[in-house]
Amino acid sequence: MRTVVDGHDCTVLAHRDEETGRAALAAYPTGDEDAGVTWTLTGSPCLGAPALALDGAGRVVMALIGTDGALWTARQKAESGLALGAWTRA
Repeated sequence: MRTVVDGHDCTVLAHRDEETGRAALAAYPTGDEDAGVTWTLTGSPCLGAPALALDGAGRVVMALIGTDGALWTARQKAESGLALGAWTRA
């Protein structure tokens, strides 16, 4: 997904980490794929791949299906950066 983070045009990626089963989030400057990414694990283990979207305020939202079968979401904090807030059961 493409969005602005701290005034920078970024590509944001998410996947399910094979080793831990947890969702992982990363971002890099759009057009600068050579910069590489650093994956950050978040939340509890999940089933399948997480999904990314932007909410009405333009914040990144990650959604996933937890091992309990429920839909869980985490939203980008209002502070700077791409840090996600607490996970909530939807």
